[in-house]
Amino acid sequence: MNGDTRAVSVAITHALTVAISTVLVSGLIIGAGTLLESQQQNVGEQQLREIGSDAASYVNTFDRLNATGDNVNVSVKPEYPERIAGSFRYTIQLNNDSLVVRSAQLGRSVEFPIETETAIGPSGISGADAEINLCEGEEIKLGECDI
Repeated sequence: MNGDTRAVSVAITHALTVAISTVLVSGLIIGAGTLLESQQQNVGEQQLREIGSDAASYVNTFDRLNATGDNVNVSVKPEYPERIAGSFRYTIQLNNDSLVVRSAQLGRSVEFPIETETAIGPSGISGADAEINLCEGEEIKLGECDI
């Protein structure tokens, strides 16, 4: 019985099956992690667009209110989330011709063109502290009015 190798083939088959299963499961886990990261970035960009669109609509509404000719002082503090996609901080920046919502951690930004008759006070705020103001009918800005 020196030449009998039947018991060795069972052990080798078992070892190969375990090794192949381990490689396949590892590949699935790595693939799922990449997919999750990609989906988190997509959700983050979508939330940036929603927040920016909402803030831009407030700016346009304030511009129309100011066009009535009355000296208006209006303020709104929308409730935006502190972080987007669960973990990324963001800022809202208002310039003369655009509103930009940016997340440095996410590496994404979304820009909305703004055309107003009312002056824009260049300003920026973190997303959780969003406050949009029409200050004494003179300018639209993010954050508190300088009174």
